[in-house]
Amino acid sequence: YFSMAAFEELGLLPELGEAVVEMNWELPTAIQCDAIPAILGGGDVLIAAETGSGKTGAFSLPVAQIAYETRKDGGGKKSVHKKDDKVALNTRDRDIGLAIDESGLRCESRVPKAWNGARTNASVKRRGKFYYEVSIVKDGLCRVGWSTERASLNLGTDDESWGFGGTGKKSHARRFDDYGESFTMGDTLGCLLDTEQRTIAWSKNGHIFPSAFSLSSSSSSDAFFPSVLLQTSALLCNFGSTPFKHLPNGYTGVSSVPPSSLSFRSAPIQTSSARSHKNPLALILEPTYELVEQTLNNIELFGKKLTDPPIRAVRVAGGGDTKQIIDRVEQGVEVVVGTPARVCDLVESGAIPVESVRFIVLDEADQMISQQSARMIERLMDKLPRVTLDGKRMQMIVCSATLHNQQVKQFADRYMHFPAWIDLKGMESISETVHHVVCPVDASNDKQWIRVMHSDNRLEDDGVHLRKDVRPGTATEDTLSFGTKVLKGIYVVRAIESLEMKSAIIFCRTKQQCDQMEEYLKLNGYDACSLHGDRSPDERRDTLNRFKKGTLSFLICTDVAARGLDVAAIPFVINVTLPDEKCQYIHRVGRVGRADRMGLSISLVAQFKEKVWYHTCRNRGVNCTNRSDVSDKGCTIWYNEKQLLGDVEEHLGMTISSVDADFRISTDEIDGKVVYGAKKSNYATGTSYADRLKASVAQLVDLERNLQTSYLTITQY
Repeated sequence: YFSMAAFEELGLLPELGEAVVEMNWELPTAIQCDAIPAILGGGDVLIAAETGSGKTGAFSLPVAQIAYETRKDGGGKKSVHKKDDKVALNTRDRDIGLAIDESGLRCESRVPKAWNGARTNASVKRRGKFYYEVSIVKDGLCRVGWSTERASLNLGTDDESWGFGGTGKKSHARRFDDYGESFTMGDTLGCLLDTEQRTIAWSKNGHIFPSAFSLSSSSSSDAFFPSVLLQTSALLCNFGSTPFKHLPNGYTGVSSVPPSSLSFRSAPIQTSSARSHKNPLALILEPTYELVEQTLNNIELFGKKLTDPPIRAVRVAGGGDTKQIIDRVEQGVEVVVGTPARVCDLVESGAIPVESVRFIVLDEADQMISQQSARMIERLMDKLPRVTLDGKRMQMIVCSATLHNQQVKQFADRYMHFPAWIDLKGMESISETVHHVVCPVDASNDKQWIRVMHSDNRLEDDGVHLRKDVRPGTATEDTLSFGTKVLKGIYVVRAIESLEMKSAIIFCRTKQQCDQMEEYLKLNGYDACSLHGDRSPDERRDTLNRFKKGTLSFLICTDVAARGLDVAAIPFVINVTLPDEKCQYIHRVGRVGRADRMGLSISLVAQFKEKVWYHTCRNRGVNCTNRSDVSDKGCTIWYNEKQLLGDVEEHLGMTISSVDADFRISTDEIDGKVVYGAKKSNYATGTSYADRLKASVAQLVDLERNLQTSYLTITQY
């Protein structure tokens, strides 16, 4: 009951409250408490949350609810005209990078080095003197003026538009001449159009400048739209719905123009009742097949309680039969969950209609927009409508492991509409339930790799070294690099044995190294399996399910494959190679220490540079033998883990403890003997964290009781 009530207080339907109870969700997480009301409120939302924080529920619950309510409200099939009743900036006649608020009067462009423009939803025609004002509310570059419907949104660059810019230049047909004076934040500009005298002029803070342009007789008979163009600036427009600051004598505000001289661009649109029930309402993008499965499963579980009408979802990811996917979409779906490549392909081919899309969700956005998916997402965004067929503005939800990421910020500036930032994570740090150590791998001092290099029972190197370049007993770069690779395999097995590991995630840099580590561990009698993009969807699903159930001991994966996986009570993580991005270290280490359970992360750090593949070739490494450095147009680099470790330590503001190759992990006096994978407790006293809080909670209850009693006493008098 309390679980249902807690979720319903966030604005969710009782049916969804029942669903979360059946899923054994006790109370909303912190991220759900903030994100669900924000999404239900209709705004764009940026969420910073790590895996395991409940972020999937934070976006999938409100998406399921709004999809259900939209379907339930659907009725008739007729088209209607949406009648505009006030002059405002037109959300359907703007560049994608320009955000317009709900009033249609305030606009902002945050995209660096990019111009974004818009026109109003109404034009003035016939003879008269027309006026509107623009106030500069954020410093930057901007241009204001008038244009015809044949003009581009790039105001002043063609012969159908006339603009005045902040640098004190008038512009028309891409000709920029000195005019008036410059303006900046706090200034109010007046835009004057006189179709009787066929002139255009501007004013600044009430001072009217001379006529800037004379219109041709053919142009003066056109309909003119108030128009703006911005670059990293924000404007507040006044078309006459409120009193002007500096209305010139004889001029009329655009909003006050008689209906005979004002033309609204009210194109026929369909209301929600006319929406085809076959068209998707939400697109959810995930970086991996496993995350697609995880999110789809959530949507389907929520949908079990939303039965009249049902919520239908489809998976669009690698391994799925394209014909079956298209058939499902044609039969009708509300939610599409997929990877960027597959979704983009089907949208561009027309197999997935996007006219009714109300939501797009980007999960793990910091990964997707920094890799090959970035271009696909841009192509997809270009296809999506800013306003749906039923007149609703498309909502965008972006989830990222951190909002302190420049690429995420740039993406939000370009595509999102005044988003709410929900960042309960802050700057990245390591949880106190995680112990993390580094083990130096020194192939010049530890020479046991020489004894096993010709043995069948050793970790295979990745073929990046030619055998003639490996000369045991010397200190050449290739020799020490090869020795490092073999030693890392030995150290992984030794760590498993010394710490009596029953379960762990092992991170490798490439899919090839994952497969080689899997074979090596199996040779040594350990139950291990790789998880990466070259394995079939069925294999990956089976591997992940086995690991979650505890029937698979060691999961070996790349950063991409492990992104977003939520597996409870993982006691150990081994980093065979440090990631090349310091934030990825946080993500890897964060796999342990969840749900108040203790975890240990071990990073094997090479003391000498390690030669690794870095394919720049067209076939991305398939049958590649180009061992030259990338500086020589080859496909290898020298990986410097000591430098990467320094970057991580600088990022965290701490020095990470080291451990010898015997992996005897020392614990401090407070922690006593730590059992990794077990609930965190006060090991010295044997009391749990909950027990230690009991006295404080009891005191808080007394204070609350006294406060309420005092309030009731006061209200009686």
